[in-house]
Amino acid sequence: MPTVTNLPDGYSYGVTRYADVILQHAFPAQYRELIEVLESFEIGLAELQVGGGNRTPFVARFDAMLARAGWGKKTITIGKTIDGITISTVRGHEIDMFADGSTTSPYPGIAVEMEWNNKDPFFDRDLLNFQALHREGALAVGVIVTRGIQLQDLLKPVVLNRKGKGKYGESTTHWSKLLSRVNLGGAGECPLLLVGIEPPRIDSHETMLAVRQELRDADERLRHWRDHYGPGQRALAVDEHRIIRAAALTKLPAPASANGEADLDD
Repeated sequence: MPTVTNLPDGYSYGVTRYADVILQHAFPAQYRELIEVLESFEIGLAELQVGGGNRTPFVARFDAMLARAGWGKKTITIGKTIDGITISTVRGHEIDMFADGSTTSPYPGIAVEMEWNNKDPFFDRDLLNFQALHREGALAVGVIVTRGIQLQDLLKPVVLNRKGKGKYGESTTHWSKLLSRVNLGGAGECPLLLVGIEPPRIDSHETMLAVRQELRDADERLRHWRDHYGPGQRALAVDEHRIIRAAALTKLPAPASANGEADLDD
């Protein structure tokens, strides 16, 4: 749980090694910039339906908001020298959004990665990067933003791709997948601030809640079809179940692809 109070609403938070305290007191400017972005960040309901291909619009928007504050993509290459002679060079560690630690030195800095709907091994990549960069003194705090547990529970049954399958499956990047890795020691000694986006950050999320309830009611009616239909009418119950579900889902924006490519299925 965070030690810092008054973090923006609409998110779940996780903290290791007092990352929030380090941010607030050792890097007050970067902390303020991150908080301001979290406070103003919002996802449009229609954006949740965008399919594969180009980068998800609201992820790009999140990065752009940080970029306006001076954050940016960074590739850090770590090398070993003896008497000025390069002995070895480790491959570059790429970070989506990085803030320099101070005006006089970029290191240690602050790294932010948003993992919205990638395959969950992307968390391993981020955590290993954070661990390596912190060990070498290049990173003070790592921040990972992803879908929160409540939002995952809401999106999974409601937001479907054009094939009628859930766009946000269990083996993609979301809070539970991240937390399990962190609890097993992911990122080593690097202090982490974990941010889970929750339903209040979705514009018109009340519509999604209402649709989920209609879908649940339809499923419950089908499970107890004998209470509503006569003997031998299960086929009718199945047909009406399909119609009710389809009608509920029409209250959400139609699935659309960002560039005509297929959606990423779990």
